[in-house]
Amino acid sequence: MDSKKRVTYFGKIFLSYSVMILLSVTFISIFYYLHLANQKQEEYAKNAKTDLDFMYTQTRMVVDNIDRLAMQLALIPDLNAKLVNPFGSDMYEFSLLKENLRNQISTNPLFYSIYLYFKLNDKVLTTNEGFYSISDFYDRQWLEGMKKQGSEPNDYEIRRIQRSMDPEVEVISFSRPLPITSKEALGNLIINVKKDVFFDTLLHLTNSTLNDVYIINGATGSMVYGSNKEMNELFKDRRFDGSSGSELITSGTAKYVTSYEKSRFNSWIFVKAVPYETYQEEMGAVKQTIIQTAAIVMLFGLALSYLIALNMYRPWKKMIREHEEIKRTMEQNKPIIRTRLIYDILNNHIMDFKPMPSALQQSNVHFPHEYFAVLLAVPNFKNDEDIPDSSLRLLAFSTIETALLKKLPIAGTLLDHGQFGFILNLEQEEMGESTQALLTQYLHETNEMLQLQCQVSLQFAIGRSYESLNSVYQSYAEAKRVLNCKALFNKSDVTFMQEMESDNRFEYPLAVQKELVHYIMATNEEKADGCISEFFENYVYSGRYPRERLLEMILMLISNVMNELYQEGYDTAISMNLLDLDGCPNNVELEQFITRYIHELIKRLQQQQQEGISYSLYIAKAINFIETNYAGNISIGDIAEYVGLSVNYLSRVFKAEAGKPPLEYLSRYRISRSIELLKGESRCSLQEVSQLVGYQDAHSFIRFFKKYEGITPGDYRKKLLEKKPSHGKNHQMSEE
Repeated sequence: MDSKKRVTYFGKIFLSYSVMILLSVTFISIFYYLHLANQKQEEYAKNAKTDLDFMYTQTRMVVDNIDRLAMQLALIPDLNAKLVNPFGSDMYEFSLLKENLRNQISTNPLFYSIYLYFKLNDKVLTTNEGFYSISDFYDRQWLEGMKKQGSEPNDYEIRRIQRSMDPEVEVISFSRPLPITSKEALGNLIINVKKDVFFDTLLHLTNSTLNDVYIINGATGSMVYGSNKEMNELFKDRRFDGSSGSELITSGTAKYVTSYEKSRFNSWIFVKAVPYETYQEEMGAVKQTIIQTAAIVMLFGLALSYLIALNMYRPWKKMIREHEEIKRTMEQNKPIIRTRLIYDILNNHIMDFKPMPSALQQSNVHFPHEYFAVLLAVPNFKNDEDIPDSSLRLLAFSTIETALLKKLPIAGTLLDHGQFGFILNLEQEEMGESTQALLTQYLHETNEMLQLQCQVSLQFAIGRSYESLNSVYQSYAEAKRVLNCKALFNKSDVTFMQEMESDNRFEYPLAVQKELVHYIMATNEEKADGCISEFFENYVYSGRYPRERLLEMILMLISNVMNELYQEGYDTAISMNLLDLDGCPNNVELEQFITRYIHELIKRLQQQQQEGISYSLYIAKAINFIETNYAGNISIGDIAEYVGLSVNYLSRVFKAEAGKPPLEYLSRYRISRSIELLKGESRCSLQEVSQLVGYQDAHSFIRFFKKYEGITPGDYRKKLLEKKPSHGKNHQMSEE
C-alpha cells in the first residue's frame, strides 16, 4: 500500500478523535455558558428582590409612624367631643384644639400641615389658618373627593397643594375617618407630609441613594419616586402583572433588566432597573473566560488526539505491512487463493452444493472420483520462535499440497490453530488396508521432504471416506476427533479413524499405580522414572491400545496416585495442572510432562518430610484449639482447618505425638471437665453438664463418661455425696 493511503488512514483516525474532542468541548462550553447566564439572572433577581424588600420595609415603617401619629391625634378627648357636638363649643375651645394639633407637628419637618373636617357643621379646622367654611376652604376639591370614599382608613396619595399665599408644594396626604370608634364617620383627619422630606427620610433610613430603585403609582402609571425622565417614559404605559416579577424592558435602543414588587398597603409599585449593558459586560467577561479555557482544552485535546491516533495507527500500520507480505506470498502461491472455498466445505458453511462443481473448476480444482475423505496435518516447528512466521507456515502448506497433488487429487486450506486441511478424492468408498498403506507411504515421503526443506515435522489424521462433497464435514469432524489424542502420537504418525475404534480391551494397570505411589512416598525419582518409562513402552509406544481410552486411563492413573497420597495424609497441591497434558503435541512430550509432574509430587513430599521436625508445634496448636473450644460442636475437620493440615495427615501425626487420635483426646478432655463440674457446688443437672462440655444430649455424655470412667455420671455424683457426710461428721468430732 502506498504512502498516500497510509497518510489517509492516519488522517481519518486523527480527524475522528479531533472532531469528537472539539464537539465535546463546544457542547460543554455552551451548556456551561447557559448555566452561568441563568445563574447570573438569578443573582440579579435575588439582589433586586433584596433591595426592593428593604425599600418596601423602610417605606412601610415611615408610613406606620405617620399612621401612629394619626392614631394618637384621633384619640384626643376634646377632638372626639367636638366631632359629636361641634355646635356646643366656642371659638376658644377650637383654638385650644388647633394649638394642640399644631404642637404635634411643629418640631417635625416631615409634616407640612394638619387639618380637621367636621361633618356636622361642614367646617374645617387647620393648624395654621384656623376655621374655614367648606365652601371657602382652599383644599375643598380634594376633601370632597375624600368624603365620597367613605370610611376607608390609611388612604394616602401624592398631590400638589397651595395654601393661602404660600407657593405650591408637592405633598403626600394621609386621611383618617373620625371618630375611630364609630361606624359612621363624623369627620376626617388629614395629614399632609412633604414629599421631598418623606423620601429624604426614607433614603436616610436605607443609608443608600438607591439610584436604580423607583416607585411608580400603579393606578396612574406616574413615577412617585425617581427623577430619571427616561425611566418615567419607560414605565408610563407599562403594566406589571402579578405581585412581583422580573423582565427585560426595551425603550428605543435602551434595555433594562427590571424587577418589581407591588405594595400590599397602597397602589405603589417598587421597581429596580439595571441597564442591560451592565449585565452584558459581566456576561462578556464570563464568555471571554470560557472561550479562553475552551481554546486551551481544545489545543490540549488536539495534541492528545494526535498522540492517540499515532498510537492507534501503529498496529494498523503493522497489519497493513503484514497484509502486503501475505498478499505478495499469496501471489507467489496462487493455488492458496481457493482455500476459502475448501474451508467453507469442511466447516459445512455451504448453503447450496449444486453450483459447487463449477466453483471448484473455476478455482482450478478437479475431483475426478466419487469418494472424499479429509486429511488434517499438524505442523511441529523445530523452534518455537518459528511458529508466528506466516511465510514459513504458507511455505509448508504449499509444499505439502504440491507433493500430494502428484499422487492423488486433493485441495487444501489453512485452518484454525495452525492446522492444514485437505480434501482427498478417492476411487474406492472403503478405505482398506492397501489404501491406508499407500496413503501412509505418500504422507511419510512428504513428511521427510518437509523436514529436509523446512525443518518441520507433521502429524496426520484421516477421517472415513464419503460419497459426496456435502458429507465431507463428517470426515472432517472424525479427523479432528483423532487429533484430540495427538498427545499419544509420535511426531510423524499417520492415524486413521478406523484405528481409533479398535476394540482392544485392556485392564487398568493397578500394579503401576501401587508402584508409583510407593516410589513417590519413598521420594525415589529414579525408580519412579523407570516405572513411567516401562508404562509408556507397554501401553503408549506399542500402539496396541485404543488411544481415546488410553488417554482417559492415563488421567485416571495419575488422579488415583494423587488420591492415595492424599489418603495417606500428604498435601498434593503443586503448581502443575494435570489437564495440561492435552496440550502435549506428541507422546514423547507427554512422557516428559508426566515425568515432570511426578517429580513435582516427590519434591512436595520431600518438603513436607523436612518440615516434619516441627510437627510438635502443629500438635500443640491442635491441643490448644481442643481445650479452648471443647464446649462447642467441633469436629476433626475444624481442628485440621485451624492447624493448616489435611484431616488424614493430622490424625496420623497427632496419634504419633499424643498417643491417641484427636477425637479421642477431645472426648477424654470433655470428660475431665465434666468431672470438675460434678465435683463443684453448682449442682448442675446432667443435661446442663453435658451441654457445658460439648455434648448435645445427655445420652451421649453418659455413654462416653461410662466408657472412660467405668460408671455413669449419676453414680459418680452419688459416690461424691456419700463421702461428704462422713467428712462432715469427722470434722465435728474433731472440733469437740
